[in-house]
Order: sequence, then structure tokens, then C-alpha cells
Amino acid sequence: MASSTNVSSLLKQLSSASQTLSAASNKLTEQIKEIEVSLASYNLGVVTWVELRRTREELDPSVAYVDRVDSLGYSKKHGKWGLYVSSSIEEVEHYEWWLLRDAPRELRILAVDAIPKLLEAMVVKAKELATEVAGKTDRAKALAHSLRAKPKKGE
Repeated sequence: MASSTNVSSLLKQLSSASQTLSAASNKLTEQIKEIEVSLASYNLGVVTWVELRRTREELDPSVAYVDRVDSLGYSKKHGKWGLYVSSSIEEVEHYEWWLLRDAPRELRILAVDAIPKLLEAMVVKAKELATEVAGKTDRAKALAHSLRAKPKKGE
């Protein structure tokens, strides 16, 4: 059994570690906010997600293993664009998602290294959408032209 002196020492160490972790976590959150502000300045409006990790886990003894997928994305939720993380269990269609800066610490730490991968995916998707929009613009132009050419009454 641990002595009360040992427990007291451990509690002091725990307090110090907690303060250090909290300060580091707050600094990480501030940097995530900076990244979000920078991304918002591009006014891209393209929803993009990349997988962070996939793990097998037992949901309960009656169900075989399921896949949990954690992802990082740039999306819009409640009218706000930002960096988000999601955690889903594919087989039961259950998921949760948070603003990256509000996500559980483990997911925030994991997501930081995936931000360049997300940016690459955003570039690819933006280019694809630009091509699609250009094609739809030509289609809309043709439709608008055909509607303007509608015969007048009595013709």
C-alpha cells in the first residue's frame, strides 16, 4: 500500500503534469484556430474529408468486431465552416463529429499531421468542382438561350 507521503508527492506531480498538458493543449488549439482562419480566407466552400485512422474494436460481446474510422474534414456545420473531426462506427452507422479545436485531445493531436493530406484533397476536389461548374455553366447558358428564343404568342 502506498504511503500518504508518496500519494501526496504523486498528487503534486499530477497537478504539475496537468498544468503543463493544459497549457500545451491550449497552444495547439490556438494554432488550429489560426489554420481555420487562414482556410476561411480562401472562401472555398468545398466539403472534404480524409481518413485519420481505422481501428477494429469489439462493440459488445454479441457483435463481432467493427471498424471505427476517425476522419479529418473541412466542412460546414450549423452554418460555420471549419476543421472538423469525426469518429464513426461503420457497421452500425453511428458517428460523432466535433470542431477540431473542441474534439477530444487524442483526435486533435492525431489530426494535426493529417492537415497537409486534407489540403491536398481540398485542392483536388476544388479543381474537379471547377471543371464541373464550367460544364454546368455551358449547359445553363444553352438552356437560358433556348428559353429566350421562345416563340411569342400568335406565332
